[in-house]
Amino acid sequence: MRVQKQDVERRVVVEAYAKYDCAKTGRPLPNFAKWDWLRADAIDEEMCRAKLKVGIPAGYLLWDEVELAMDDLRECAVSGGIFPNKPRKLGLLENEGHLVNWEPDRKTVWFDSIKSGKTFDESAPMLLRPAVSAESPSRWYVEDGSGRAIAYVANQHIFEPSTTLAIAYLGRKPDSQSSFMRKIFPELLRTENH
Repeated sequence: MRVQKQDVERRVVVEAYAKYDCAKTGRPLPNFAKWDWLRADAIDEEMCRAKLKVGIPAGYLLWDEVELAMDDLRECAVSGGIFPNKPRKLGLLENEGHLVNWEPDRKTVWFDSIKSGKTFDESAPMLLRPAVSAESPSRWYVEDGSGRAIAYVANQHIFEPSTTLAIAYLGRKPDSQSSFMRKIFPELLRTENH
């Protein structure tokens, strides 16, 4: 994983994520100028109103912008609901053959692009956070972009191993004032991950 920029503020990350998600789903962008960017809980309220992912995007004060290659994605965990009762780490899912012929459960704008060899830049960022113990042995968890991460690994034969497949924001400095982080991820608050 190659770091492009360190100490990216949460507003930049939230706005980049929202622009991608709203464009993908055809929803209007919220009026970010009216948001209280100092309080994670206030950001979460606005994210909920805008039908955007709450919790982790507002739960980190600082992020790193990183480049993801195939080996990085193999170290990531995805939602347990995608492959019930299977490992969550993409490298293990790949090794056990669970990604053979994988396709998303609905029509997406990105799947055919990945199958044709397309990579994604900062206009379609993925969101990552450090993995928690329940996601072991993964290093990171794909908070937004699990489908894209799975599609890349499932179609790894298309890409050169060192190719930058996607740009992601990796949560680095958690916000201890975030109710979501205190309630759901106290483990992430105990250690500041780099």
